[in-house]
Amino acid sequence: MPSSLHTHSYMSLLDGFSSPEENLKRASELGLKAVAITEHGEVTSWPYYSELKDKYPDVKLLYGIEAYECEDREVKDKNSKYWHLIIIAKNEAGRQAVNRLSTLGHLHGFYSRPRITKEDIAKEDTNNLIILSACLASRLSRTDDYDTCIKLVQEYKSLFPHYYLEVQAHANSEQAKYNQKIMRLANDTHTKVVVTNDVHAATKEALYYQDYFLRIAHDTETAAEIYEGCYFMSRKEQHEVLDGQIGYDAAEWCINNTDEVADLCDYVDMPWHEPELPKIKIPPQYSNSAAYLKDLVKEGWGKRCIDKFDLEKQKIYRKRVDDELFVIEKKDFCDYFLILVDYINWCKQNDIIVGPGRGSAAGSLVCYLIGITQLDSIKYELDFGRFLTIERKDLPDVDVDVSDRAKVVEYLTRKYGEDRVVQVMNIVYTTPVTSIRDVGKVLGFPYAEIRKVSEKFVQKTWKDCLEANPEVAENPRYKELLDIAEHINGRPRGYGIHAGGVIVCRHPYYEYIGIRHGTDGEHVISVDKVMDEKIGLVKFDILGVASLVAIDEAKREDNIPDWEIDINNPEFENDKASYDLICSGRTDNLFQIESSGMKDLVAQLQPRSIEELSALIALYRPDAMPSIPTYVDCKYHPEHIHYFHPDMEPIFRSTYGVNIYQEQSMKLTKVFGGRSDAGADRMRKCLAKKKPEKVKEEVELLHDEILANGYDKATAEYICNELSTKGGYGFNASHSQAYAVICLQTAYLKAHHPLAFFKAMLNLNKTKVGKVNKIMVDARSFSIQILPPSINRSGMDFTVSNGKILFGLSAIGDIGNTLAETIIAERDKNGKFKGLDDFTSRVRATKAQIIALVKSGAIPTKNKRAFLEKYIASGLEQSEFKPVNTLPTKAVLLSKWGIDTEHYKVGKKVDKETVLRIYNEKRRVVHETEKLKKKESYIAEQSEKYLKDEQFWEFQTLQTFIIDKNPFEKAYEYIQDFSELEDGDSCVLVGIIAKIQKKKTKTGMQFAFVNLYSGDGIIELTVWPRILSDYQDLIVKGSQVAVLGKKEDESHVIASDFKPYKQWLQDREIA
Repeated sequence: MPSSLHTHSYMSLLDGFSSPEENLKRASELGLKAVAITEHGEVTSWPYYSELKDKYPDVKLLYGIEAYECEDREVKDKNSKYWHLIIIAKNEAGRQAVNRLSTLGHLHGFYSRPRITKEDIAKEDTNNLIILSACLASRLSRTDDYDTCIKLVQEYKSLFPHYYLEVQAHANSEQAKYNQKIMRLANDTHTKVVVTNDVHAATKEALYYQDYFLRIAHDTETAAEIYEGCYFMSRKEQHEVLDGQIGYDAAEWCINNTDEVADLCDYVDMPWHEPELPKIKIPPQYSNSAAYLKDLVKEGWGKRCIDKFDLEKQKIYRKRVDDELFVIEKKDFCDYFLILVDYINWCKQNDIIVGPGRGSAAGSLVCYLIGITQLDSIKYELDFGRFLTIERKDLPDVDVDVSDRAKVVEYLTRKYGEDRVVQVMNIVYTTPVTSIRDVGKVLGFPYAEIRKVSEKFVQKTWKDCLEANPEVAENPRYKELLDIAEHINGRPRGYGIHAGGVIVCRHPYYEYIGIRHGTDGEHVISVDKVMDEKIGLVKFDILGVASLVAIDEAKREDNIPDWEIDINNPEFENDKASYDLICSGRTDNLFQIESSGMKDLVAQLQPRSIEELSALIALYRPDAMPSIPTYVDCKYHPEHIHYFHPDMEPIFRSTYGVNIYQEQSMKLTKVFGGRSDAGADRMRKCLAKKKPEKVKEEVELLHDEILANGYDKATAEYICNELSTKGGYGFNASHSQAYAVICLQTAYLKAHHPLAFFKAMLNLNKTKVGKVNKIMVDARSFSIQILPPSINRSGMDFTVSNGKILFGLSAIGDIGNTLAETIIAERDKNGKFKGLDDFTSRVRATKAQIIALVKSGAIPTKNKRAFLEKYIASGLEQSEFKPVNTLPTKAVLLSKWGIDTEHYKVGKKVDKETVLRIYNEKRRVVHETEKLKKKESYIAEQSEKYLKDEQFWEFQTLQTFIIDKNPFEKAYEYIQDFSELEDGDSCVLVGIIAKIQKKKTKTGMQFAFVNLYSGDGIIELTVWPRILSDYQDLIVKGSQVAVLGKKEDESHVIASDFKPYKQWLQDREIA
């Protein structure tokens, strides 16, 4: 049977349809010898195919790409052409070469597509590559002149020793004509030909669904391609198509050549092996990494003052350290910890804030002693077994939160090399919700209807969705929709970047797989985090946490030393003002606890320690919320705490007898079942996956272990029931403790350094208008005054000035960052501006920018309107009156100017001097009159353009209320930040109607565009005819309203309901 040498899977996003498994299954059914994996310009699917090689051993896997060939990678304009070209790896060296070529296209040739040149390919050892001429999108296809095609084939053959022409078994006339051209070229250039099907779907039937993928993609290039025949064909099917186009013998020759190509290729595989850590240099005095790590632990023992503890306590710490080091050395993870220590220390030396250590790593005492985490795992009862065990195969997972992630990645890149440090890719898959929305849009369903249907499909599997929604599943109207959506569901639709994952490779990336380019130029490995580890790559989680950025800025503003907000500082950990602030419910802008739901929980729980703050964070999850009443009751009524067995008290004492954390469930299995860390972790993983049969099996085993450990049956049954019903919902204590520390730090800053805190929070959220307004309301409640911007005092962003917070110049609408930077640079160089004239003589700004500066308050004046009227008037250039020395004719003087020269005769002669004087006087009056009219017209025109709606000037330029009190302060308690909503989400806006522009539909019905000055900025509402008619009395300029609608984007909403703001607010307060 033939081989398929041109194959796409669904990793050719929204173009290919079938999964690697579906492709291999079909290839195996047809008895194909080999399948060449040739996604569009990328190598993402390779390991997913390779994982299946043992399941389909009869199908040989060849690794390649369908490249985008261009003349010059540096040329990037819409007229720059590119063509398709197939590259297949002949051996392992070829596989690595394809990785390099794919990466080259993404990082250095990307313009719409990842492009490379034939010269780029030729720089590789081309003996390791097989090149096919590709499809109708190839250069040969798109070159009309036959002699030029001859030269191209000869050039390709001179560069690539294994070059084949390609025909495709497609029945359309364009392909038939091209196939005949290829056979002629083969004859004239003595070049072998292979046949492919340019597979985009495993079967002919699947092409039906692939068509919808294309329509969802809205890609004009792929939409223009012909996909008839783009599925796996048998030899017989290929003959049925090709025999009539090129003849039976030629078709047979082409088919046989596919197996020749397959035989040319070695059996190549992905580099499947255990994760490989990069090599790290250690000081020469240490024989190995383990010795160096032990010395760092010893150093940390003194720094953390463990040597000051009493001897009994030191013994406990010593045993824990020895146990942990044994596991770390046994697992050969010493280098992993040393890499972490290296870049965390670099962060601290370079003023980058590092979080206290999130995730299970906080359970490690070694991590605490060497500075990876800041939480004493023994003091806070955090479990090392949750972090690492002897049985665990994968690397430990250490989440490092930093205030500037980009700089950390840059440091790692400098240290280990650009070819060894990459970020981790996310693959975005279609869900039941998105598949229904996408297909519904293509099929033409009304938006509102398809949204209503899709919102019901929230279960994990398609089958569960159908069972939960029989009214949709059984409705004939949705039969086609559900059929197509089901087939599309679960397939990739986009690529993104993992929030924190950074890979540091031991070897250059191309030995593993290729690199993609991120939206902001990041280097991103071409597989996701699960596959990364399988091909030997090590991921470090480095997360940029916004709250750390704010903490860092506040510390710099007030010169706060690190120790002041260090969790190991008893004064900070027990700071009464911080807990008073939290318990008062004034938790806006505090990490993790600012939502209304959290405020309610704070009111109930009243946390007064880091442990209670941790419990607060752990309990605020849907699965854990049922435990809240018991926790709160037992906190205030210790007599209600009940331990089923006395040995449970040490486990649950810190949480008032309630099982909140995964670590507590693990301790139950260790104390009562006698399990090791590894055994306890096995139970945790089993419970977390919530697979009933596995849970039942593990719980039954634990039941027997508890009995064997000397406990009675009642205790065993109680524990097993507790774990099987609640154990899967436990939260990671290390995680919540770390979050509690950051939460306490933000509370401390707000309580003790409010000016620095609010300035930092405003800068952190400066692009989110709604959030800025909320922060300003919160700041004012702390007596923090916020002032308009000033050309003489403001920086680019929010700054502190004389005990107040000053708006930044970049916040002013219509002036732009360039002008803001110019103003600051000029002021720093030549001093403050002395007035408008001085400003305009030193800074080039447009009229609109000057007016925006005045309206915002940046150019100070007592009366903005009078100031602007004078400024606008100064911009009118008018000519001065000039007397003339000659007179027009007597007839003109009389008819136009009313001057009868007969009245000015002296004797028989006209007194020309007198007439000239009178004539010029009349001319002067006319000139001044016209000048006045022109000025009035100019002022009226400019006033209409610039001076309307004076009461909104500040809001127009800053999108917030500064001088005047925000009339919508109370609303922020009830509405969600507009910027946090997704496009298409329902939203509630409150604001003032500032402008109404009425239009007519094609049927003559009136609708309107309404500008709403809201707490979320200036939003344009689209008000369709029925809504406009229903609320015409309310949709009036100056009305304060609440609007229900659907978010279209950051500045547009489709309105569906209006209410007077005061009535809406009253309704909320009553509710």
